[in-house]
Amino acid sequence: AAKHLAYRWVGRDGRRRLRPWYFALLAVLMWAPLNGLGIPLDNYILGLRADHLLHASVYLLCPLFLWDLYGQLGKRGQRWAVWATAVAVGLLTEGVQYLLPYRGFDVNDLVANTLGVTLGWVAILIISHYKSAR
Repeated sequence: AAKHLAYRWVGRDGRRRLRPWYFALLAVLMWAPLNGLGIPLDNYILGLRADHLLHASVYLLCPLFLWDLYGQLGKRGQRWAVWATAVAVGLLTEGVQYLLPYRGFDVNDLVANTLGVTLGWVAILIISHYKSAR
């Protein structure tokens, strides 16, 4: 039952249902004036800024939601296209923040976005490798 529930949300149909909500959340986070909320962004967890951990964790899912747009990662070029598109999404969000007067571009945020994308992408590659080996 737990396997069925997990597949319901991570499987192709679940990703299709959640994809618009995920990208809507990214758009809200990109445009929202979050610095006016009074949330301290310079807290550290295990020596890493909490803000950067948040960036990495949000972008961890980006490759998962782009996966179906490029097929099932069967071809090598498609695998790289998923990674490159997800990194481009992170770059786009930081680029838009550069243009907004109440937000700012931060190279460290871009690095955290890319790290999250890369970790999510590697996890998908590992899972797809084990699924194809069965």
